[in-house]
Amino acid sequence: MSKKSNPKIESFISHFTFEELLNQVEFDLRIKEFVVMNIEKASYAVKLNIPYRSDYFTVFLIEKGNIRFRLSEKSYEVKAGDIIFCPIAETFWVEEISDDYNAKYIFFSLDFISNAGFNYKSNDVLKSLSEDPTNIIRNEPEIYKRIHFHLDELKSLNDTEKENYYFNEMIWHHFSLVIYEMDNYMKKTEKINKVSYREDEITTSFFILVRQHFKEEHNVQFYADQLFISRKYLTKVINKTIYKSPREIIHHILVIEAKILLKDSNANVSEVASQLKFSDQAAFSKFFKKHTGKSPLEYKKDDLF
Repeated sequence: MSKKSNPKIESFISHFTFEELLNQVEFDLRIKEFVVMNIEKASYAVKLNIPYRSDYFTVFLIEKGNIRFRLSEKSYEVKAGDIIFCPIAETFWVEEISDDYNAKYIFFSLDFISNAGFNYKSNDVLKSLSEDPTNIIRNEPEIYKRIHFHLDELKSLNDTEKENYYFNEMIWHHFSLVIYEMDNYMKKTEKINKVSYREDEITTSFFILVRQHFKEEHNVQFYADQLFISRKYLTKVINKTIYKSPREIIHHILVIEAKILLKDSNANVSEVASQLKFSDQAAFSKFFKKHTGKSPLEYKKDDLF
């Protein structure tokens, strides 16, 4: 049976591209790999309870109101004074947004973070996959104030109408401080676990590989081979850094994607099994029931997500 991607399944998730985002900017940008803007409810492009993915990173500071969004099966409610980092390529739903909502956003591409001198693979705050794939800073007014200032500076520096001979250097400076502020806060609040640079690099590389290949490759050995390490060593590292096995992480992502496809598309169980590269519908159904307690058909018919 052919394992080609099914356009019908892919089409129900709305994709935001950086190119589309740039078309909304009302002034010319010096560097077209990041943009800072304020967004109110009236100008908010996201519709409620519809899955979205973006091909860029986002950090936003809520100035007024509140918003509730969902990643995987967990809802997050954030309000004025909160700072939120959203990684690339995560599927999210906005569940509720207040009428007075207003937030300052910075959207930036993977190229931009690389050009700024950050190694995406080894920077904790930029990891695209975790048990809770978002980072929220609450009740930290001094951090909020500093990041807000840096975003205002970045917006001004990226406007071609504002003259500044050292705009490039100053952009990297202010952007670096935004990342360092967030990363410093996360490092202070996370549980200290002595992880070597090599273990951190393996972990993040594994995350990226899983995000890229989880539909086609369900076997831990594939990821170990890609990283040029043994399966045993990969398992040891991931257990140390994430407290889960590589197999558990792969299965976790598969289950999330299966739920999305079953609930939010018109695809039948057989099509979902094919899209996720299971050998047949029976194998997919067995896997899904083991991890959710329901058959795919039962889950698809259930009104409660």
